[in-house]
Amino acid sequence: MITKQNLKEVLKKLNFQEIKENYFSKKFENFDCNLEVDFQNEKLVYPENSGLKINDRTISNFKAPENFVVFECVNRLLEQGYNPKHIELEPKWQVGHGASGGKADVLVKNNLGNSYLIIECKTAVGEFNNAWKQAQTKPTQIFSYAQQAKSTEFIALYASDFVDNEVRPEYYLISLKDNEDLLKNNSKLKSFRDATSVEEIYKVWVDTYDQEYARLGLFENARAYDIGKNKFSTDDLKTVSSKDIAGKYHEFATILRQHNVSGRENAFDKLVNLFLCKVVDEKDNSKDLSFYWKGKAYDDPFSLQDRLQKLYSVGMKKFLGEDVLYFII
Repeated sequence: MITKQNLKEVLKKLNFQEIKENYFSKKFENFDCNLEVDFQNEKLVYPENSGLKINDRTISNFKAPENFVVFECVNRLLEQGYNPKHIELEPKWQVGHGASGGKADVLVKNNLGNSYLIIECKTAVGEFNNAWKQAQTKPTQIFSYAQQAKSTEFIALYASDFVDNEVRPEYYLISLKDNEDLLKNNSKLKSFRDATSVEEIYKVWVDTYDQEYARLGLFENARAYDIGKNKFSTDDLKTVSSKDIAGKYHEFATILRQHNVSGRENAFDKLVNLFLCKVVDEKDNSKDLSFYWKGKAYDDPFSLQDRLQKLYSVGMKKFLGEDVLYFII
C-alpha cells in the first residue's frame, strides 16, 4: 500500500524531484503543468491552472490512503498524454433514474468533452479485491456512475501498490462499447446502447458479455484516448511480485477445482502443458502473443483452443522431440 511513510520513495520512483525540502514536483512538458506534493502541509497539488477540475478538496490531503492511489493514477494519465483539462476528480451526480448518487474518483473526458472513462480507485490488495468481488454479484457504484454519464465507454477499478521497491498498478477494465457483430448474430442479446438503468447495464455485462474484463489496455497503449488492446506482446508482460505468488497459486487451484481437475497428477499435467504453450508463445510470437485471451469483443473459445493446440504441438516437437498432430480446419 502507498502510505505517508513510503510516499517519498514512491515519488522518486515516479521521477518526481525534491525541488526544496519536503516539496516534490514533476513537470509534464506536453501541457506545461506540474503535479506536486507538499509534505509540510500534507497536500497533493494538482494542475488546476491547466484545467484539471477538483470537486472535493478532501481528495488533496494525506488523510486517506486512497488519495495517494488517485494521485498516482492521475500521474499515469498525464504521462500517457491525457490533457489535464479532460480530467475531473470527485465529479458528483444526483440521485434518480434508477441510479444512486455519489462521487467517482476520476472522470476522463474525450476531445468532445464527453465522459470517456470513469476510474474508481481503491487501496491495494484487501479493499481492491473486495470491491471486485462485490462487482461479481451486484451492480456496484461504478456502474451507477456510467449510467449517469451515458457516453462513458470504459469503467475501471484501479489500485496502486508499492512492492519490492516498485510502484505496481493493478486494475480491472470493463468496456461498455457494444460488439455489433456479436449482437447481430444473436437477436436475443441485449446491448449497452439500449440499457436505461444501472441494473440493465449490469445485466448486459453479465448476460451478453459474460462479465468480460481486461487487465491490460488502460495504460499500455502508446496513445491517450485509445483504450483497449486486441494485440499483445512480451512488452505487456509483468514480473510476478512476491505478494502475487500466493494469490496466483490460489487462482490456479480455484480454476482446477471449478473444472473438476482434482487429481494432483492430472492437475500437474494440465499446468505443465499450459506452461509449455506459454514458453513457445513468448519465444516464437513475442510481437503478437497467441496464448492470451483477448476478450469476448475480439476472441472466442474455439479460436483460443485452436491456438493453444498449435502451441502445444510446436512445443512438444521443439523441446521434447515428440510429434503431436495438429489439424487446421
